[in-house]
Amino acid sequence: MIKFLLPVFALYCCVVSAQMQDCTIDMGGQDSEMIIKIFQLNEEQIGKMEVWRAELDIKNRLLQDQISWLFENHPQGTEEDLVNLSKKYNVLQRQIHSNSRTYDQMLLGAFNERQYERYVVLCTEAMRKPLPVPDNFKSYVPPDK
Repeated sequence: MIKFLLPVFALYCCVVSAQMQDCTIDMGGQDSEMIIKIFQLNEEQIGKMEVWRAELDIKNRLLQDQISWLFENHPQGTEEDLVNLSKKYNVLQRQIHSNSRTYDQMLLGAFNERQYERYVVLCTEAMRKPLPVPDNFKSYVPPDK
């Protein structure tokens, strides 16, 4: 019986850990009003979010321009060319993802205790892992769990 349960348990652990992706707010997305409503942001937080969204938009627009240039100008005639193109594209995509994550963390750092707790609850319900908030981003310091 244990020989049967061990592989099933291992498979379950793999599935659960694969589902525990980062819980992003998507501050750089299209619907900032939803973020404001869900977390009941105050005027100061809304102002910070607007500034950060603008900064994120500029950074990611530059990277999107680089991606466009890459697709238009990179050789694509051989399999090796395509592999190199893919590697360069992936580096730029990872940078966009990293930028978005950083700005989400900045907004999380501006949350008060109730807002942060709501974020954690929503992440848990979605089976997502809350983003860590670096100390230099925090205005509220959540308790250690």
